[in-house]
Amino acid sequence: MAVNQKRQQASQKKKEKIIHATTKLLLKKGSSTAVSTTDICAVTRITRPTLYHYFGSKRNLLLSVHMESIDSVLMPYLEKADSIIDPLERLTYMIRTYTKDIICVHPELRVFIHDTFTTKDKYFRDVRKVWKRHYLLIRDTITALQSKGKIRSGVRPSWTALFILGMITWITYWFDYTRKDEIDNLSETALQLILKSLNIKEINIQ
Repeated sequence: MAVNQKRQQASQKKKEKIIHATTKLLLKKGSSTAVSTTDICAVTRITRPTLYHYFGSKRNLLLSVHMESIDSVLMPYLEKADSIIDPLERLTYMIRTYTKDIICVHPELRVFIHDTFTTKDKYFRDVRKVWKRHYLLIRDTITALQSKGKIRSGVRPSWTALFILGMITWITYWFDYTRKDEIDNLSETALQLILKSLNIKEINIQ
C-alpha cells in the first residue's frame, strides 16, 4: 500500500473518530449552540489547530456530523421508500422503519433534527433539503392514498405528514433507549395508531 494511501486512510479514521465523539457530545449537551470548540477539543482529545486542520471550522465539523448521519441512516431509508410503488405499502414501510430502525436506534436525531431547522445558514441548506425530501415523500404518499379513495378527501396531506413526523420524532424525548426489547412493539403501535387514525381502508399490514 502506498504511503499516501495509508496517510489518507489514517486521516479518514481520525475524522470519523472526531465525528463520532462530537455526535455523543451533541447528544449530551442537547444542541450545537451549547457545544463550544473547547468542548469538542476536550472530548475528542485534540488541539484547536488539529480540529481546524481536519475540518476548517466548528461549523464544518457540525455539518460533517449531520451529513454522516444522513448518508448512513436517512438516505438508504429514503431511497428504499422512494422505490416502493404502492402508496399504502410505502406509508407502512416509512412509519415502521422510521420508528424502529431510525428514531428508536439513533437518539442523537433529537439534536440533529432540531439543529437542522433552527440553524439558518447556507452550510445546512443541503441537510434541510434531505429532511424536506422526507416530509414531501410522506405528503405525496398521503395524496396518492387520497386519489385512490383510501383516505377521505378532507384530510390535508401537508398537515398529516407533519403530524406523522412530529409524533414519531417526539419519541426521542421520552423513549428509554436501554429498552431495546420494546422497539418492535413501539413501532407496531405507531403504525396502528397512524393508519387507524387515517381510517385507511383495506389495511393489510405485513
